[in-house]
Amino acid sequence: MSQYPDYVPRLLAQARAEGQWHAGQADAAALCFDVLALFPECREASDLVYELFCDEWTIYDMRNAVQQHIDEWDDQPHQQRRRLALSCRFMSRWTGWDREFEKGRKPEREGPKDVRALLQQGHMQLLEAYCLGDDECLNYAWPKFTEAIEKTRDPQTTLLWIGKQYADLGFFADAAEVLLDLCSRYKDEAARRLLAEVRWWRDNAPRIPWIPPAGDGSRYRRMMQFIDPTAPTHEEVIQHTRARLKEVGNAPTWQPIIDPELAKLFGEAVPAEISPPAQSVVDWSFLDRDDGQPGELPVWAKKMMKLFRDNPEHVEDIAQRHRWSRPIPQPKTPKRYDPNEPPFDPSEVLGGMSEEDFDFDDDEE
Repeated sequence: MSQYPDYVPRLLAQARAEGQWHAGQADAAALCFDVLALFPECREASDLVYELFCDEWTIYDMRNAVQQHIDEWDDQPHQQRRRLALSCRFMSRWTGWDREFEKGRKPEREGPKDVRALLQQGHMQLLEAYCLGDDECLNYAWPKFTEAIEKTRDPQTTLLWIGKQYADLGFFADAAEVLLDLCSRYKDEAARRLLAEVRWWRDNAPRIPWIPPAGDGSRYRRMMQFIDPTAPTHEEVIQHTRARLKEVGNAPTWQPIIDPELAKLFGEAVPAEISPPAQSVVDWSFLDRDDGQPGELPVWAKKMMKLFRDNPEHVEDIAQRHRWSRPIPQPKTPKRYDPNEPPFDPSEVLGGMSEEDFDFDDDEE
């Protein structure tokens, strides 16, 4: 670390100190990203983020958080990208996410007014790729974004807006390219800080410890044979959606900049992704042993049912929708709390409900 200014080792030491306490890992990682924004090659900062994310309670909490959106046995490739997007969103402390909702920040939230319509057209294509896994939509998003960059009177805000959309939806490589372009044109500290974060997620995506190994959808198809053999396949959903959008006039009428066949050749030439670690922090072998039968609900689902116990229909909906969401075992070591921090008071976020009304103790199970 001798090649870096004195404040760099101090920031990393502070990150280690904060990261030893329960729920302190995201704030500690933010300090590492601050360092990486200034010194992208700082290996110690990058490695420390991964070390912080390997905290067993962070892994447990993140597995539960992501499972509320995507079951762990769902190995469809686009769901893996959604897991990464959600994880980045949950763990990010970049101030730009909140700043855009402040008064007078509409251009940051919706894009500059002079090209807002173009940006929204591109954004809708990104959403289709994110939600449906229709990667062809990515090729249709970029032409609109390019047109917006060329036409806008505020290219700096436009580039940041586009970079944020890619980052928010888990397209980290695309986000890095846009943000690199922005940082090459303007001195934008916020963009440089976000660039450091998306670069890290791009380069470390295969080894995020709470995300199951990437798959080809075979496990999902096997589970769906138990759950609903009549359910349409992923390909059928995409084809139906494309046809429906064309029918109602919402399909893109422009052409992608790169021909799909040429894009395929580029994809084959790109180096392979970083391989996941030989031994994962989590033993994921249970996914291949799943019998496909309804089972015990996860702790978080039971807590949601308890929270909404006055709404029987909602409680039943939770029970039915998550019958195939598997319980996640807790770490055996107790949580480590900072003795200098006041204890958490659930009533502050539960609208006056007491801890007895809604028990947050995971040990109850």
